[in-house]
Amino acid sequence: MFKQFISAIPGADVYMIGSFLTFFAFFLLVGLYLFLADKRHMQQMSNLPLDESSEV
Repeated sequence: MFKQFISAIPGADVYMIGSFLTFFAFFLLVGLYLFLADKRHMQQMSNLPLDESSEV
């Protein structure tokens, strides 16, 4: 059923490939950011809501 709708649209394969590459690039960049991020900063930010001594 889905294949019939997609085959009726000319150039739909370009949009599907483009959306897949955008999706893949976004999650690849987020993964790299999380892998390369400063771990001490991440720990400090995760403890921030529980830290009573910090003033805003």
